[in-house]
Formats: sequence, structure tokens, C-alpha cells
Amino acid sequence: MAGWALTLPPPRPETLPGHQSLTLTPPHRDVPVTLHLWYPAEQDGTPGLIGHNALFIGTWKAEAATPQPGAHPLVLFSHGSGGNAERLGWFASALAEKGFVVAAPNHPGTTSRDSDPFQTPMVWQRTADLSATLDRLLTNPPTGLRIDATNITSAGFSLGGHSALALGGARLSKAAFIAYCDQANDQFDCGWMSAAGVDFSTIDAARYEADLSDPRITGVIAIDPALTPAMTPISLNQVTRPTLILNLGTSDTLPLALNAAPAAARIHNASYTALPGARHFSFLAPCSRLGQIIIGLAGEDNICTDRTLRPRAQVHADLLSAALNFLTPP
Repeated sequence: MAGWALTLPPPRPETLPGHQSLTLTPPHRDVPVTLHLWYPAEQDGTPGLIGHNALFIGTWKAEAATPQPGAHPLVLFSHGSGGNAERLGWFASALAEKGFVVAAPNHPGTTSRDSDPFQTPMVWQRTADLSATLDRLLTNPPTGLRIDATNITSAGFSLGGHSALALGGARLSKAAFIAYCDQANDQFDCGWMSAAGVDFSTIDAARYEADLSDPRITGVIAIDPALTPAMTPISLNQVTRPTLILNLGTSDTLPLALNAAPAAARIHNASYTALPGARHFSFLAPCSRLGQIIIGLAGEDNICTDRTLRPRAQVHADLLSAALNFLTPP
């Protein structure tokens, strides 16, 4: 009983976003891709929680609710390496409340309980997941759900931030990535893959450096995007879509792997904001008291603690405010 008291669900809001999960079978994958959708909805679905467990606080949704009429702007959201779409509910629900559809696939090979360091450099698979999501929603959406094809934003966090920027036209250099990792192999991205034995020289350069952009994307939001040190200056200079880049922390606290200010400065149509009193894990869903205790005792980097930082709810509010100010409303 005491354990349950530490993991009580959040209060139920008066209105709930609709939610559905779909299964995609895109040709570039040999396993299915689970897609989560949040959308403005009538209040006729089945209330429930998504992303809630003993460690993390979930969010409320109305499962299989009828979509509200009209064409809605779309936000394609890509989770971070080792993350998952289910725990994006705090962000997706708030956007759905304002009239947006949020579509977030779980990327095989780089998602929770399926995080493979040898697949992590295969960044082209993630952008293909997002383009396949867009194909499905424009040609065969769930009953009653309509997408405004003139208002489609790619968004993402961490490695998903790279995916969002890549859909907008940013490209990578294999040589620049290897040079960056040689310089900073203690960074969380390079170090994790190196420790697992990933040989960066074997990365498929043709795919890694390819143009992964999707012409249907009209805007980009990248939150603490990964791989910006490996993005080519010429590709960043050629990004024409309106772009919002948000860093969790300031220049004196951001690690080299996540400091996106230099990349943002090269994008002519970019807005950049560094949020003080935050760190990379401030983006994650809030943890339960039990989660704070268990993950704290694990002895690893505590993704639940906000000690010495602003409360996570404040950081989330700032992120949502920045995103909503950037997005074109319905």
C-alpha cells in the first residue's frame, strides 16, 4: 500500500485528448513500427493513462475517441535514444488541447527495452519512420481524422532532435562525427556506443550523409538535438524552413554533444533559446516519488532528480510555451 501511495496517478483533467495506436509495416523495417497518435477529440472515448508505471507519472487520454471535425495541423515527434512515444504524453496532450495532432512512432532499435548501440548510428531509419508515418496519415488516416497537409512540423528530442532537423534538410558528415567523437569520447553519445564496441568507421557513409529531408515538412522544432557537431555547415545554411531550437541548459552547463547554438546560428530562419535551470533529462516525463528513490539508489545518472535545477513542471511549461508560440495554430 505504501508503494502504491508513491505512484498515484495524476488528477484527471476535465477534457482529454484522443489517443490511438497504430501499427505500421514500412518497407525499410523488418519489424513493425508502433505509432501513437494524440488529437483533438470528442469526449466519447475510454479514459485511461498512458506512460504511467511505478517510476514515471503518465498522462490521461481518451482511447479511440472520435476526432474533432476539420483538418488539423500535424506535429511528427521523434523520441530520444532509449526513450519511447508513450511518455511524450505531457507534451502531446498539451498540443492536442490546442488543436494539433501529434504522431510519435517508437523507433525500433533505439527505443525503450530495444536500445541497440549498433543500430543507433543508423539515423536514416528514424527519418524513414517519420516519413512513413506521414504517408499513412495523409493517405489512410484513422476514421474521422484529417490532417492539414500545409501545416506539418517535424519535432524531436535528443536523437529525435536530429531526426527533426534532418527532415528539415540538415545533413551529417561521417568524418565530422568521428572527429567529434575522437575529441570528446567521454560524451554520453559517443562514449556509450564506443563502450559497446561500435566501430564508427563501419558506418554506411552513403546513408549517413544522405539528404533525409521530406518536402512536406513546413517547420522544425528540435529540443536538445544530438549530432549537431557532425552537421555540415552548408546543409544548415540551406535549411529554409522556420526552425526552433531549444537547449535545456545554458552555454556554461551544456555538454559539447548538446550545445546546438553553433548549428542554430547557421540556419537563416532559426530561433534559438537556452533554458536556464534545466538539463537534458528535464524533458522527460515527471517521475514518481518511488522512481526518484529507485533510480537514485541505482547509482547511475539519476534521470529523475531535479535537485539544484528548476522544477520539471516549470521547464515543461517553458518548452510548451516556446513550441506553441512557434507553431502555426489551426
